[in-house]
Amino acid sequence: MSSKEDTQRGESVIQGRQKRPGVSGVSRRTFLATGATGVVASLVGCLGSSGSSSSLPSATYRHRYQRSGLDAAPNDAGVELGLWEEEGIDVEFTTSNGSQAAAQSIAQGQDKFGNAEISAVLRQIQEGSSLRIIGQVIDPMAGVVSTAEAGIESWTDMEGKVIGQYPFGATGPLAMAALEKRGGDPSNVETRNMQPGSEEALMMEGEIDAAVTYFPQAVARLEQNGYETNVLIITNVLENLGVSLFTRQEVIDDETELVNSFVRGWLRAHKMFATDLDAVIEAYRDKVPNFDEELVMTTVGPIYASRVPTRELGTSRGKGWTPADQLETTQSVLRDAGLLEESRDVEEYYTNEYIEDNQELAIETAEAFYEALDADYDVGPDYV
Repeated sequence: MSSKEDTQRGESVIQGRQKRPGVSGVSRRTFLATGATGVVASLVGCLGSSGSSSSLPSATYRHRYQRSGLDAAPNDAGVELGLWEEEGIDVEFTTSNGSQAAAQSIAQGQDKFGNAEISAVLRQIQEGSSLRIIGQVIDPMAGVVSTAEAGIESWTDMEGKVIGQYPFGATGPLAMAALEKRGGDPSNVETRNMQPGSEEALMMEGEIDAAVTYFPQAVARLEQNGYETNVLIITNVLENLGVSLFTRQEVIDDETELVNSFVRGWLRAHKMFATDLDAVIEAYRDKVPNFDEELVMTTVGPIYASRVPTRELGTSRGKGWTPADQLETTQSVLRDAGLLEESRDVEEYYTNEYIEDNQELAIETAEAFYEALDADYDVGPDYV
């Protein structure tokens, strides 16, 4: 890991200036807490009928955030283009105000499936819920983002600086854990709370030196405004997992075929995301207020890279496979960062059976991302 210890700078961050004209990219395994940045908040809207007259068995799928960028695109497109219906299930995809809200919704039986930052899922399990992880959605893509002028080129350069962080979620504590692991002292860092969406303006105005945030869009926005950037990627240091796909044990016990159909549709939606991006964006863009297609297209490379594991794992196990050893590491990281009180036997709360049951499709899905990355982008699945 030492070769990735220090910052990714300037063009090497959106490193992957992509091979497609006018499109640039960043990396994998690094959108960390887009879900961990969750507020324990009420869900947006009330669940109800999707208005479908379908006689198919139905299920709600709760996303951890409001729609932004391309994060929710595969799921919305999967619904709009009928991929779940073709697997015999009518899925309603809905949003929420953060990972904690999404995890609570599934734990309380308001939804059958959800995706959330793994710290939120594990906290619900710690509190006695029967949540079970059935797949990995994305690798963590959060980091300490700064302009080159701030001079934060290694973790210890954070000392003596003013760092913005969200007042909720896991990103801030995990960044401090990474700093400490690299030999720094978090007590020498001044942290200030910030709200999502304010980070780039705060850096450009000189109110903060850096921000702990979902970095691909932050980097893209800063670069659009003429700034060179540095990024310290948290998961390069901590090797933690990111956003998980999950349900309740009761659903697994009572509706296992529904779970299998859901996972198949989910894999197919991701495969289409890799093979027909134009169709996915067409099905998605009108759902996002003020959708900035030019901006989000600069992040496609890292988003693709974050959606799949290393080639060795992806070509043998496929998209969505959850490694037990990495779950163990993640538990330890979250406990050390004060985000989890205890560790449990990971076998109690996750299963790869549905990825295994659909292994051919899971591998095809992973390989579709690898092919897209190889053909069009300068980043690969092992970028982070």
